[in-house]
Amino acid sequence: MFYRKLFLMLASFLLVFAFSFTAYAENVIKLGSAISFTGAKSRTGKLYVDSYKFAVERVNEMGGVNVNGKNYKFELVFYDDKSDPTESARLVEKLITVDKVDFLLGPYSSGITIPASIVARRYRIPMIEGGGASTKIFDKGNEYIFGTLPRAGDYFRSTLEFLTKQNPKPEKIAILYADDKFDVDVGEGAKAAAEEMGFKVVEFEKYSEGASDFTSAITKAKDAGAEATLVAGHTEEAINFVQQSKELNYSPYLLALTVGPSEADFRKALGKDAEYIYGVASWSAEMNFEGYLFEDTQAFVKQFTDKFGYDPDYHNASGIADVAIYKDAIERAGSLDPQKVRDAIAATSGLKTIYGPIDFMDNGQIIGSSVVLQILDGKVRQVYPASGYDAVYPVPEWDKR
Repeated sequence: MFYRKLFLMLASFLLVFAFSFTAYAENVIKLGSAISFTGAKSRTGKLYVDSYKFAVERVNEMGGVNVNGKNYKFELVFYDDKSDPTESARLVEKLITVDKVDFLLGPYSSGITIPASIVARRYRIPMIEGGGASTKIFDKGNEYIFGTLPRAGDYFRSTLEFLTKQNPKPEKIAILYADDKFDVDVGEGAKAAAEEMGFKVVEFEKYSEGASDFTSAITKAKDAGAEATLVAGHTEEAINFVQQSKELNYSPYLLALTVGPSEADFRKALGKDAEYIYGVASWSAEMNFEGYLFEDTQAFVKQFTDKFGYDPDYHNASGIADVAIYKDAIERAGSLDPQKVRDAIAATSGLKTIYGPIDFMDNGQIIGSSVVLQILDGKVRQVYPASGYDAVYPVPEWDKR
């Protein structure tokens, strides 16, 4: 009799434990991401990893995600895509079929996002990404991809508008761009906008992604009398371009780079040579939007810097917005059904985030624009549209800096 009672007690305990564990497991929403921890894209990939973690931590501290009165915690599942598009697609499929993630967060770079998003479409799982801006991501009729970076082709439009207001206004412009999906879009868009605004494009040159030698391109720009140079590439390329511009004593009125200037690693690598370099971004730390996960932009900037030891840039802010959108959409959908959540994401209207208000175009890309940045006294400052900091223009010659 004693053993029978003991057996029943143990069985009851195990049943309760199993139920509790199951309930706990069911109260988790898995967000999966294959992203670059290693490889050529890892320097910027790390920014998204930090932001995804920080945003998820914040959501969970706030009580999680409320779905029809039931609270869920976000859980992140990461894999290293090694900066390889094929590996990314394979890992996204693994996240869906093996890890059984509920929803997807994107990788970094347009070239990697394209194949990853195709897998998301095949399985009809929404993917929100803040690391790819090429129109080639969004022109394939994929209803399951949403992006929080503005159109790549418009990246340099704000820089060109800025130049039209300067004295002396440059007449000749050089545009260089890498041969990956994002930078081709940026380069072609910049050329069209420059000509539309009356600039003469004296050099329009494509280079191989990952290139390290820019001496020929810089010499061409210098010989052609380019008074402003726009470079669409990634961080390592940007660092090399600045270093070689100094070596060749090429100092145009303005040197603007897409990826690099906003990142702490860029400024650390170049030291004082980063001073006066211009950048372009969809967000700056000078902005102050009312937040959803954080009180406002400035509160986020302080908390992020305190935690990670570096100033957040637009990649970080975009990553924060991606997680915020999921929380908002899931709660509005009142469901974890991928199709219902996908429809709720598409219907997002004016969601207040530290990145700015979120609205999507019909193709899934955010409605947004870019601002002009400049490195001043070692800090990244927004100089156009005006935010309280005056641009240094024309930029001093290298021997006068």
